[in-house]
Amino acid sequence: MKNEGFSPEAIAEIKDEMKRTRKNFVLDIPEDEDRDAESAYFYFVGKHEGKEVIYDAFMYTLRMEYEMALFEAAEAKMVKKYPKFKEKGMENATEDELDYMDLLMAEIEEEGIIKVSEFAKVDADAEFGVGLDICLNVDEVTDAVITKFVDDFNNNRLKLDKTLYDFPAED
Repeated sequence: MKNEGFSPEAIAEIKDEMKRTRKNFVLDIPEDEDRDAESAYFYFVGKHEGKEVIYDAFMYTLRMEYEMALFEAAEAKMVKKYPKFKEKGMENATEDELDYMDLLMAEIEEEGIIKVSEFAKVDADAEFGVGLDICLNVDEVTDAVITKFVDDFNNNRLKLDKTLYDFPAED
């Protein structure tokens, strides 16, 4: 099976769209959805192992990464008391389960054991092009943030902050 993200036709299509919009990326937002301030799916053209390719990218905020890590840590503790919690999910949880989950998240947050740092993970085995998950310490994922990232990434100037952060909830 051929990866179309390496095809000259698909690359030309993305380049044409970038030229038309005067951006170095193309947002991938379904027509029936609004753009999320904390994350974005987008495509851009770059080099991978010396070959031109389309990067299929997902960028999100470090705060979002922290909240996901906090939830996963609480969920791992939650299943000890409520073994079926994970399979039934938050949307089907009882009020007692939700209260306990809130308590666990607050305890984990208070302990300060969850820390996150910026990253950019390349997935060369993606179905389309080369996958790229990007997590940055920004308040919002704006066009300017994406533009700077793509420019830095493509010009080997990307500097990620390895400082460990947490984002405790405000009272």
